[in-house]
Amino acid sequence: MLLTLEKLKAQLGGVQAKLNFDTVLPFVRVAERDFRRTVGPELYDYLAGLESAEGDEAELAELAHGCIAWAAYDMALPHLKQRVGDLGITKVSPANTVAITKWEYLDMRDSNMAMVDLCWESFWQLLGELDPEVWKSSPARKRYNQYFIRTADELYRYIALAGRNRRFFDTLTEYIRRAEQLYIEDVLTETVFEDLKDKWQDPDANLTPLETKLIEKIRHALAPLAIYEAYPYLPIKVDESGLREIRRKDGTQEEEIADKPYRQAQRRQLFQDGQLFLAKLRGFLDKNATETTFAGYYALNLVADDYSEDFEDFTNKAHIIL
Repeated sequence: MLLTLEKLKAQLGGVQAKLNFDTVLPFVRVAERDFRRTVGPELYDYLAGLESAEGDEAELAELAHGCIAWAAYDMALPHLKQRVGDLGITKVSPANTVAITKWEYLDMRDSNMAMVDLCWESFWQLLGELDPEVWKSSPARKRYNQYFIRTADELYRYIALAGRNRRFFDTLTEYIRRAEQLYIEDVLTETVFEDLKDKWQDPDANLTPLETKLIEKIRHALAPLAIYEAYPYLPIKVDESGLREIRRKDGTQEEEIADKPYRQAQRRQLFQDGQLFLAKLRGFLDKNATETTFAGYYALNLVADDYSEDFEDFTNKAHIIL
């Protein structure tokens, strides 16, 4: 395991020293399995071997500990306030202690997940800078690079209203894929899109300056269009109980679903922003595509149609012979 009791307490400053690690161990194991699935077994084993590392590698291992610790802590928190035994479910209330209020509990849960998001974003950023060989050759890296927008932090850079929320980004990935297929591939042409995606996923491929600029313009269009595609589904939860609109209230703030006209106006603006950046993307390709650079786009959109030698052009003629 990556996480020990000492490392857990080092990450969670508010945890008391007498916390029994066995109490939270099941949740740590679940959080570690989720972390291992996300980063891949190759990188997980590499991180496990950084016990005596220094510098950036030590920081990368510490961020990994943070991702696991805060996720495990949030999963354990609802269970720590109660005890289950032969007498049923009981709540322990030691002398001279006061149970926290609802708003304090919910604020704590929100803060926990904010820490999870922050640890993950910092982890991905540092991992990209170090780019260890074990990560470059792993299947997990290819999954990480399957879309042109890869993390919540990258999404935030192109559309700030999304925030740096990893949970929201995980929900959005399917709509990023959809937006790439519906809008980006249609503009780039299938050949250019697939060639660029192959280079994007290949750790040994070097993107040219033009390809780097193209990806930047793709991201500007992709971010609002992905949220535009996801928008109708975000406030709706579907499970065995049916369809429900999500609403939230707590002790410190009240959050209601935005009125329909506002939602429609925002979704319309997302679409307009996406179309604006798609137009800029087309303009970039029109300007830079040649027979050798973005050749698929050039052949489909910029090569003049061939006219037959027998065809006579009557443009600017005073009369047209029928």
